[in-house]
Amino acid sequence: MIRIFMILTLCLAFVPAAAAYAAESAVVSLQDVADVQAGQKVDIKGNASLDEVIVKVLRPDSSIVYFDIVPVTAGQFAAPFTIGSGEPGGTYTVVVGQGKDVASKSFKVTAGTITPPPSGAILTQTPPPPPGKVITPVGGADPVLVDTSKNKISTTDVGGRQATVVSQDGVSLADALKKAAGQDNKGAAPVVYIAYEGKAGEAVQFNLPFSVLKDAASSGAIVSLQTGEGEYSLPLGVLDFDAIAASLGASASDISIQVNIVPSADDINAKIKQSAAGIGAAQAGGAIEFSIVASGGGKTVALNEFGPAYVSRTVVAPGTLDASHATVVLYDPQTGALTFVPAQFTKQSDGTVKITFKRNGNSIYAVLTASKAFSDLSTHWAKADVELLASKLVVNGVSDAKFAPNNNITRAEFAALLVRALGLTPDAPGAAGFKDIASGSWYAGAVGAAAKAKLVEGFEGGVFKPGDTITREQMAVMIARAVAYAQGSAAAASAEASLAGFKDQAAIGSWARASVAQAVDAGIITGMTSDTFAPSAKASRAQAAVMLKRFMQHADLID
Repeated sequence: MIRIFMILTLCLAFVPAAAAYAAESAVVSLQDVADVQAGQKVDIKGNASLDEVIVKVLRPDSSIVYFDIVPVTAGQFAAPFTIGSGEPGGTYTVVVGQGKDVASKSFKVTAGTITPPPSGAILTQTPPPPPGKVITPVGGADPVLVDTSKNKISTTDVGGRQATVVSQDGVSLADALKKAAGQDNKGAAPVVYIAYEGKAGEAVQFNLPFSVLKDAASSGAIVSLQTGEGEYSLPLGVLDFDAIAASLGASASDISIQVNIVPSADDINAKIKQSAAGIGAAQAGGAIEFSIVASGGGKTVALNEFGPAYVSRTVVAPGTLDASHATVVLYDPQTGALTFVPAQFTKQSDGTVKITFKRNGNSIYAVLTASKAFSDLSTHWAKADVELLASKLVVNGVSDAKFAPNNNITRAEFAALLVRALGLTPDAPGAAGFKDIASGSWYAGAVGAAAKAKLVEGFEGGVFKPGDTITREQMAVMIARAVAYAQGSAAAASAEASLAGFKDQAAIGSWARASVAQAVDAGIITGMTSDTFAPSAKASRAQAAVMLKRFMQHADLID
């Protein structure tokens, strides 16, 4: 899964913006491109201070005829290609670079002449190849670029905003999905991507044919949808196609899936800034809303919850963003609440920061910055880890100034931390199975979500014991289950081998041994000393925060 997310986010990062192609750049320069006749070689050469450049050639109608990532060697690059003999004549544009550092040149193509066939012969023409070229990023499956030359562009209203509708041609999408599924993907899911380069701040709706997606779902394919504002990686496996068709009362051929990538309006951003200020944080850039709707038979149904499956999205931020003090949050427009969303921040070669975040649902997302510190951690061994998670809004102090690192942590408190770290939505009804969880308690929603995700179990008599201090072996069990939830499965571990170094390993409960071994092998939990585990020892707030940080890094929930 790590490999898949890297591939998908790489695609977005490497698509230069189309809004304003620069003829010259301090980072990239492009030599003049000679005019050619259809069917001849086009020589593209230039200089760049980057490690690699994206080369894109556009037809007169702005559709893509050629697309590749080219390495830069000793400051120079070259990307020769042969233009199809069936290409139309006109002025073509070469765009080279990354992000805002681009250069462009135009050249003319003369259409090839067709020799009239002998009398009575049937004239057949070979159609031009689909635009684009498969990009091969390092270390993963080869994403397939979907032909967008036959797409229809229109406008619609999405949440009160005018949005550009990109209606994807079904045949082209089916061809790309078939090609992606048929190639050697090195064990990863097949990936296709559809790119639309619009204006800054433009809302975009991708209109996809339901029947094509349904036919490809068994391959486990992912459709990556990319705009200038963000990228949505849609695993087809998260959609229950039969249930969608039944709810709409329509046949597959009459249904479309609409994926919306919509930058939030000024009033929403103003409210987010206000909520952020209330928790000592600041908003970085504008918020963005991702949503999916199925439409057919005169009805629509929102598809915003995906069960245990994480769905990846990507945005790009300026290079001034400090990842150690930045986090992605979900904004609830009903309550104004801001909650943590798992995210990783990657510095790119052009100086920008690629932010990949994942969650099992859709909503409005924003990037916040915060710098949290606690006076009682100044010399504490857990200071760095606690303040990192506090700045990312994962853990809180007992007050604005105090963290109380040596206080014990309860079972309910640790369950709430795991739920927050995984980006899960609180679910108070889920806690109803525990007799000692009051519906109005602050932890009811967190324990309910933890029970629903199978992170926790109760004791005999149907109780959870929320106020009991959690033990180290109980914590190990919850963490092992959280790893399995985040990654889809947990790595196997030999309890006998992994725990052999602990003199007190016989004291670890039989119900916890496998989980303790997994947590120890992953480096999430270590012994109290070099040769003791102390399974029944009470855990402190500092210990819980450090284990939580190790778990989140191990599960790729943070950097």
